[in-house]
Amino acid sequence: MHGYSTDSNERKVVPLLLALMAIALAWMSSKFLAVMHLAIPWWLDAPSSMAFYGALYALFDKYLWRNSFVYNMGLVTGRWRGYLITSFDGHTKRHDLMIHIFQSWTQIIVFVTTATSMSRSSAAVIQVDDPEGAALIYQYQNQPLADAMRTMHMHYGTAMLRVSNDGCLAGDYYAGRDRRTFGRICCKRVKGVCSD
Repeated sequence: MHGYSTDSNERKVVPLLLALMAIALAWMSSKFLAVMHLAIPWWLDAPSSMAFYGALYALFDKYLWRNSFVYNMGLVTGRWRGYLITSFDGHTKRHDLMIHIFQSWTQIIVFVTTATSMSRSSAAVIQVDDPEGAALIYQYQNQPLADAMRTMHMHYGTAMLRVSNDGCLAGDYYAGRDRRTFGRICCKRVKGVCSD
């Protein structure tokens, strides 16, 4: 997984809230130890606020962000099934695809597989404060599978996908440099039985 940027305000607010919670937990633990008449070494007591902050941050990054007010950042996480149309064949055929998106609060990776290739993201942005809706923009590296056409080779590209009100993830992609193909991706989240 790799980091991603976002225009969401929670990246400013959450670390401050976690720091305040860590200070409160450190204060409560020192009061608890005093009431219990327990003495701990100075080197263990001094970093307690930082230890609580680190633990809270790790917990929030992996699990808690999905169940909080930050959930709007996780709109795209999961498996999506759909199709793409490409300029390579004149936009005449739908090519089935599967998108797997794995995300934590600070990390993300996007895998796209088709019958002929697999791509993975190398950089990403999630825009949530856009009037047109939440968007996932990412750069990818595409690798053809063993049975792909000889003319197909590894290449880089960019995609911009938006989550619509009806639950679709759709947008455009562009494969750069010598490939120079472009097209449209449309898919829906997989929930048991999936339809395109």
